[in-house]
Amino acid sequence: MDEDWSPVDLAGSRSSTESLLDGLWTGAIPYAVFPGFLDESECSGVVEALKTAPVTTFRSGDALVSTLGVYLPDAVTDPEAYFARAAELEPAIASVLEIGRGDVRDRIRFMFESHVNRPVVAATSPEGQEYGQGCFRVHGTGAGSSVHRDVVAVDAVGWNVAEMDAQFSCVLMLQPPEAGGELVVYRQRWQPEDDAEFKNKGAKGWDPRVVEGAQVVTYAAAAGDVYVFNPTQYHKIPLTSGESDRVSMQFFMAFDLDGDGPVVTFS
Repeated sequence: MDEDWSPVDLAGSRSSTESLLDGLWTGAIPYAVFPGFLDESECSGVVEALKTAPVTTFRSGDALVSTLGVYLPDAVTDPEAYFARAAELEPAIASVLEIGRGDVRDRIRFMFESHVNRPVVAATSPEGQEYGQGCFRVHGTGAGSSVHRDVVAVDAVGWNVAEMDAQFSCVLMLQPPEAGGELVVYRQRWQPEDDAEFKNKGAKGWDPRVVEGAQVVTYAAAAGDVYVFNPTQYHKIPLTSGESDRVSMQFFMAFDLDGDGPVVTFS
């Protein structure tokens, strides 16, 4: 029988730095969630504002996907273009997120900071340029992602955020789809030697056989939920279906394990 592998509820827990940061990083905790961090009216306001924002739309298989914001793993070879695009898009992102009680990203940072007893701040380059601070994703019906991992230390070598010890993903669910679109996270961390046998050739992701026998947790986020997980563990997003798009905003977090240095955010 699998041992207990339960998430942490941030709305009802005052986890210490050791139990939350270490638990997520070592895989003892599958994810941490703050249910209903935004109320439904706030989520609806953001979703509505996105309809007139300067999104980029492309086709992923048979599905349409729209994004607003930069994504570091897609831009690692051109730092100048990345930081220029991040600065260009920031006013639009800030405008979409300035609802109710202020910029949602600041509120998320403050909430997480209260749980980990470390500063949570926007990442900057050694030259003082601010990294992108969030990427919206609108997944139309039939969109999702196969089994994969996100490892900035491997995918963004040479960038200062990649030099930090640990990395998380933070996701704000703004509108769940009618079906599909859940977070499925496996209790198995990616290893470099996995690639030779299991990395899909000419396509994204890894063969599902790489996680055969691994403990797994599925989480269907509701509108307004914020969740944090360790993306160096294999995970996937099942294909969405129905009339409602899956709308979310996400960014990475990175930090060093020793000491009480800051947790930095970037996308």
